[in-house]
Amino acid sequence: MSVQITPKADFLVVEFGHDLTIFTVRDCYEALKKLASMTMEKVILDLSAVNDFDSSGVQLVLWVMQHHKDKNFTLTHSENPAVSRVFQLYSLDFTSDAAAI
Repeated sequence: MSVQITPKADFLVVEFGHDLTIFTVRDCYEALKKLASMTMEKVILDLSAVNDFDSSGVQLVLWVMQHHKDKNFTLTHSENPAVSRVFQLYSLDFTSDAAAI
């Protein structure tokens, strides 16, 4: 599983698989293009399961949030050390209002 999009009550949960790298980002991108046709405004991007995360994965996350400005994104990674470290290296802060890119 590269990306799983699950509709819930009034929001979508986008769960990423174990790898979000240059080797998997293309498949993830193709799956994420479906967001445009989905009417729910609230979207949770869940990076909790990601073990391998590189700059391509960062670019994909930023692209999704920029490209779908009609959606309200919440990013969660449950203090995942791999994701936290990459965000720290790029000085990215997705807490509270900082996620509103």
